[in-house]
Amino acid sequence: MFEKFDNALDLSAYPSLASSRAFSRDRISVVTTALSKALETLGQPIMTVAVGGSLGRLEASADSDIDCIIIVDDRAEYDPRQTATSIKRIHAEILRTGLQPPKTDGIYCRPILRSQLLDPANRGSLTEEPAIFGTRMQLLLDARPVYRANAFSSLKDQLLSWYGCTAERPHHFTHLLNDLSRYLHAYAVWQQFKFSRTQRDGWYLRQAKFRSTRVVTFAGLLFAIGETSMTDNATDLAQTLNHTPLGRIQAAFDNYASANFRAFIDLYERLHQMLCDAPIRNELILLSPTSQSEIPTHYAGVFALIHDLSDELMAQLTQFILARADDWSPRIFRSWLL
Repeated sequence: MFEKFDNALDLSAYPSLASSRAFSRDRISVVTTALSKALETLGQPIMTVAVGGSLGRLEASADSDIDCIIIVDDRAEYDPRQTATSIKRIHAEILRTGLQPPKTDGIYCRPILRSQLLDPANRGSLTEEPAIFGTRMQLLLDARPVYRANAFSSLKDQLLSWYGCTAERPHHFTHLLNDLSRYLHAYAVWQQFKFSRTQRDGWYLRQAKFRSTRVVTFAGLLFAIGETSMTDNATDLAQTLNHTPLGRIQAAFDNYASANFRAFIDLYERLHQMLCDAPIRNELILLSPTSQSEIPTHYAGVFALIHDLSDELMAQLTQFILARADDWSPRIFRSWLL
């Protein structure tokens, strides 16, 4: 269901991205098989399990975190003790993959109730728990199912309906666009002023990821909405979201003769290769500033190169969006800008 939508993405000329895709598919297959065996014997509290982040984008490496999203179906009565047992089994199977566990301060690997994601009272709430808001967005941005894919697809459709994207109103994207913008810029500000440094993470590494993979992930959803705004079929967006973010961008670029996907993916491959390189990651971590006052006026070393390449990458994405002024619905630009 999900793999076939990226079949048009030829990575034969991009060894780093191709290697990560093969590695990610293998890890997803392992997790899917393990969870199917482990959870089906425990009953029905877990509605679906998905992976986001680098694994969901099919861009993971051996040093990647496994960002796991666990959705609990609370439409009927369920035993919290049984749910807790299932969560422990999920954690155990995830650790067996050899990937790094998710960071403790994030939204991943903690159970989220289906009702929390779909509660109409939460629309527009500025006080909604970040874990719920973030999970809802990540399910649409880059998540990929590893347990009960059909339930995942159904939940994704329900999330789009929650945002107002229904068959009766196929172009009603205002709420989704506003939340996408809110999440992007809140994430950017959070990363801008997060100066913690550990053996595996630091300000330069986080900035490098944000300016490449994270921006591409956000752009992938924006492009999917933009392309859907030209059709009358409300199912187009749901189907497009089965692509990875990179696949969504390729699908959009391929619709326009003047768009140069090759130039874009050439840059993305260079950035991906650098971020998968252990010595480069270590340099970014070791040299990361630990306060705003330590940020240099002019960047140096490998981060300077990454900063320049990501500037060019973001410029290409921006130019593609601006070139769609006569293609996408004007409401896309109005909602995004105002």
